Amino acid sequence: MLCLIFFLYSITASAQSIDWLSLEDARNKASENGKKVMLYFEADWCQYCQKMNKEVFPKPPVIDSLHTYFYPVRIDIDSEEEVRFNGRNITEKSLAQKFRALRTPTTIFMDAEGSVIGTQPGYLPVHIFTKLLSYVGSEAYGHTAFDEYLAE
Repeated sequence: MLCLIFFLYSITASAQSIDWLSLEDARNKASENGKKVMLYFEADWCQYCQKMNKEVFPKPPVIDSLHTYFYPVRIDIDSEEEVRFNGRNITEKSLAQKFRALRTPTTIFMDAEGSVIGTQPGYLPVHIFTKLLSYVGSEAYGHTAFDEYLAE
């Protein structure tokens, strides 16, 4: 019985992770079903990125909000790896420059059509980041200021 409980727990725990997509896949899926895209710009040397990766992204409220509202994409601002953006190949580094995500971490939210909704630079703790995800994802930004939304 204990083995079965552990097995079920490990299946549930492993299902509770973020499904990071390529930019092209995220944009295609977003245009198909209306979800938004979250671009997370990071760097290996960035201590606050490491902190986001260890303390924020693994948390269930963050994972749930991302699954509900977004297709998340990771972009390394130093990488020469190519991604597909607007029908052409571009390096992740060039993409970061294009979006002016020169400091890390930076989170950029895009709508299903690929227009930028907003940019959030810096580290955010779980409770603030989760609220930001639901604020952008639910489109509350269209009628409520973020500080008012936080107070709700």
